[in-house]
Amino acid sequence: MLAFFRINDPYRLIGIFLLIILIRLPFYLGDMPLIVPELNWMLVGESISFSRILYLDVWDDIAPLSALVYALIDTIGGRTQLGYQILAALVLFLHCYLFNQLLISNKAYKENTYVPALIYLILMSAFFDFFTLSPALMSGVFLLYVINGIFRHIAVKSKDEQFLNIGLALGLSALLYLPSLAYLPISILALGLYSSMSFKKYVLLIFGFLFPVVLVGIYFFWHGALINFLDSYFFTWRSSPLDQLVNLRTILVISFTAGVLMVLSWAKIYARGRYNNHQTNYMLVMLLFFVGGLVMTFLSRERIPHGLMVFAAPVAFFVSHYFLLIRRRFLAELVFTGFVAIYLTINYGALYRVMVPAGWLETQSLILQPSRWDTLVEGRKLLIVGEDPAAYLHAYPATPYLNWNLSREQLEQPDAFDNLSLIYHNLSEDTPEVIIDQKNLVPALFDRMPTIAARYRRQDDTYILKSSN
Repeated sequence: MLAFFRINDPYRLIGIFLLIILIRLPFYLGDMPLIVPELNWMLVGESISFSRILYLDVWDDIAPLSALVYALIDTIGGRTQLGYQILAALVLFLHCYLFNQLLISNKAYKENTYVPALIYLILMSAFFDFFTLSPALMSGVFLLYVINGIFRHIAVKSKDEQFLNIGLALGLSALLYLPSLAYLPISILALGLYSSMSFKKYVLLIFGFLFPVVLVGIYFFWHGALINFLDSYFFTWRSSPLDQLVNLRTILVISFTAGVLMVLSWAKIYARGRYNNHQTNYMLVMLLFFVGGLVMTFLSRERIPHGLMVFAAPVAFFVSHYFLLIRRRFLAELVFTGFVAIYLTINYGALYRVMVPAGWLETQSLILQPSRWDTLVEGRKLLIVGEDPAAYLHAYPATPYLNWNLSREQLEQPDAFDNLSLIYHNLSEDTPEVIIDQKNLVPALFDRMPTIAARYRRQDDTYILKSSN
């Protein structure tokens, strides 16, 4: 397979697209489970499509541009998991194309080849939750543009407007996925270390970054939600606990093979690489972006497999060097086949519970589990006071209290007059037909709001609106 993609022929991109579909085909045809973040994206998109304002009428820490994309999807097709997966496949193909073209156009390798696109595709198929339209996946499109801009400036000194475009891409990336913010200092450092820069160019880059952020801020200011936007999105990491949807062992199993190939590639490059100054600088830039991926992982408040896709570009860059430097083509094909087999085994094994030792991959918290309230809440407006969102799958979220980490400060302190007033207003304006009380907070709330309490009848840990059929 490597020999096929080693040829410099743009039609090899057709093979890349067919491989994307082929790898995902068993998931499309089978019973693809919904992951917890996926449900949250659908709920946010659905709420915004009902003309609610993010961070004001819908409390969540999702990126604003990602929320806009999910709202457009909901407007067109409703809650459609297949739609998310099809769009994700198209975005991944765009990733592969952009990544390979930036390497060819900047002559990053000694030969022009489509092997990097192939390696990138395999890395971006490492786990089944990579197959959905995540904020990290959408953000990656703009990060590839940033890498291309830095490479181009190293090779041929760019015009001033190029730095404005790099900053703009960084700003859009941060508005799609907050941890991408880590690439702003990384990009500034890379440009300063490996190319000639002037103060004017730095100013243009910073201005380009701030431009989309300020525009989004103006939008929320116009709707009276600027403080909510800043608190819920940019500063939420200060108070949000780490959401461990998978354990550390699962992350290590997924990343182990790529990590080994990274070490082998560095050793091979050091032993046999004879590169010009530009190519050496490209390697140093990609090493910085690998460090940026580590920073992004630290900034993220979710431990989730698809968070690893931020490493795809730098890892694919170095691993491609490794395969291209192996002199014996048969050995290269053998190692590549093992590389693909390991990742497909991990991916299919994690989902179908085959070929992978029990306990290696923990997905129970990642995959949305059926809840005991599904029949009760089906088709109704629902408020969940707690962390488990599973019951929302068959219901519609009521009130702004979608994200528990953002809602708990108000719901856990009803004695504060401002909090009680806002809770009363939200329950009156968007009355839930069912309230699921996972934290045993509703009795204290209803004691202070007897008019609201009188409208509900209690059934264990649920409160059902008396007028609801």
